[in-house]
Amino acid sequence: MQPDPVDLRAVVEGDGPWLLLLHGFSHDHRYWRRQRGPLASSCRLVLADLRGHGGSPSPIDIAYGPVEHLVDVIRLLDRLGVASAHILGTHTGAGVGLLLALEHPDRVASLILEGAVIPGMPLAPNDAALIRMREIARDRGVVAARASWFEQPFFDGVRREANAAELREIMDEFSGAPWRADAGQSPVPPIVDRLGSLRQPVSLINGADDLTEFLDTARQLERELPHARRYLIPGAGAFPAWERPDAVTPLLLRILEEHD
Repeated sequence: MQPDPVDLRAVVEGDGPWLLLLHGFSHDHRYWRRQRGPLASSCRLVLADLRGHGGSPSPIDIAYGPVEHLVDVIRLLDRLGVASAHILGTHTGAGVGLLLALEHPDRVASLILEGAVIPGMPLAPNDAALIRMREIARDRGVVAARASWFEQPFFDGVRREANAAELREIMDEFSGAPWRADAGQSPVPPIVDRLGSLRQPVSLINGADDLTEFLDTARQLERELPHARRYLIPGAGAFPAWERPDAVTPLLLRILEEHD
């Protein structure tokens, strides 16, 4: 049974081929603020807020899993009349993009995945931290959970940057609903055994100083996806688009030109 969709808030701007941007957990569409202008000069952007994030609905009586996000994204694309789009996603957004390409390949022209995750597959540092944050949110409140979340190792690179306060401001507006929700997530369809069927070009972006587990996931996807290329960004950790926009933004423009 498919979950009920949520009407996502999204900003649409620019002109050219459709490009859907999907942020990561605890962020919103403002994560892409440094890429937004340059990308809008050559693409028609859809900057979405996933359920529980930004301006999208954040009830605590619904589930917040990959399948739920997928259903919302399909509804958004249908609402906007987007038959097919390039997908740029980071972390949670990257996982949703990968699932979208496997479940609805006709809706995806290409994938650019920063800090890629494989929905339904364990990822030790991320999964353990989410469990702890859920406990903190329930015992001490969402404000305490947000503070603890920002201290997790995958934000080490962000915290060293001069613009760290800007991302922290975005995270301080995170609803925390996914931590407090009780509804069970829909099971994720098998993914790993189907990676070889993906025919779209896939670009995998990681910071050279990213955590081992995220780098290992990118290597696995590079091995198993037929048309994958991996990029390492020097001087960046888990969020190179935020930490090194000077390197990532021109790379994205070049990749999109190649994919188009």
